[in-house]
Amino acid sequence: MSIETQIARIRGNIASAYAQAAQKGAQLPAVQNSENLPGTIMGIPAGGLPDDVYTITVESSDQAGGSASGGGVLSRGMTVTVTVEAAAVDGYHFVNWQENGQTVSESESYTFTVTGDRTLMAVFEESKYVSGADWWAASLPSSGGWEKVTYGNGKFVTVNDKGKAAYSTDGISWTEVALPSSADWDGVAYGNGKFVTVANRSNKAAYSTDGITWTAATMPSSAGWYCVAYGNGKFVAIASGSASKIAAYSTDGITWTAVTLPSTTNWQSVTYGNGKFVAVGQGKAAYSTDGISWTDVTLPFKTWRSVAYGDGKFVTIPGESVEALYSTDGVTWAAATLPSAIYWQNVTYGGGKFVAVSTLSSNEAAYSTDGITWRAATMPSSAYWRCVTYGNGKFVAVAGSGNKAAYSSEKGPGV
Repeated sequence: MSIETQIARIRGNIASAYAQAAQKGAQLPAVQNSENLPGTIMGIPAGGLPDDVYTITVESSDQAGGSASGGGVLSRGMTVTVTVEAAAVDGYHFVNWQENGQTVSESESYTFTVTGDRTLMAVFEESKYVSGADWWAASLPSSGGWEKVTYGNGKFVTVNDKGKAAYSTDGISWTEVALPSSADWDGVAYGNGKFVTVANRSNKAAYSTDGITWTAATMPSSAGWYCVAYGNGKFVAIASGSASKIAAYSTDGITWTAVTLPSTTNWQSVTYGNGKFVAVGQGKAAYSTDGISWTDVTLPFKTWRSVAYGDGKFVTIPGESVEALYSTDGVTWAAATLPSAIYWQNVTYGGGKFVAVSTLSSNEAAYSTDGITWRAATMPSSAYWRCVTYGNGKFVAVAGSGNKAAYSSEKGPGV
């Protein structure tokens, strides 16, 4: 929150506050209007701030590791959030917020009510491990068909083709729950306080506020609903298939409306970023600002398996090729090179990195800080790795074979 915004919120009592500051001996210039209030208040000498107006100071323990923002001049009773920014140098991780050497929060975003002056330190440490490169095995509650995974509301949530979902707060220990019906649940996303999943070769959808209790919903038609994303106040789902141009959108994950993609192809993935939904498929991409009206883009003739947004770029990966593509606008795409020509399956973005996983019983993965230059990584075992997501400082992947999952964190195994 900027100082200007903060001052606007205490402007109602600034006249009396100004008088109190003067009584305490602060040397204050005359104020004819509110334009110079931020600078005036910030210039008040120590001890000169009026009653019930406090300074929240945020600092970083190591500027090479990361920075912090938030705080400023605020009034008693206001709510403030201090936030850790992206690490300045790869190889550091955020540890906690400290005050007077004591831990007050381990969350990157720390929200509290102002009751007095505070000085908060964001503590960063150099990491022994590299997220996206170092992976450890985890186990899902049952075997088979885990298709997609997402993160939201403090949980990782995955769905499978046997009518089951599973959730985890750390990506390591998982609990299985039932979805509303048996189906090939194939896409899952989080937004607007809900997890939403869609099923392949059916008209089934489901939603949940906590990833535990699920309620059935209905798609506009039976189709190969394969992927769903959230952005701009909408869930958007696309249908796969050799001759598909079907999509749908919903503002609540409950009521869905059918729309038409601009061309018929085997659509595979959809994401949201930079004010646009972008979908990819066989030799095609499409983009939309509202999830309703779409524009076609021609790509090299490959099956583009997955698309993700981060670092100001859309990145898409293919099956059985070393060529990836990236775009700042979803319209014009440029080539990048993956570490090998395996069957790449899914890509995600988080923690300043793109991470891609592969399927067809592979243990190969890849990561990139910019979506252009990629490095090879190794999963903890060979599996049909189907999907990867990021949340709470951790990449988590699930496999479509067995009960295999994996996680990657700069904090190391078991954390």
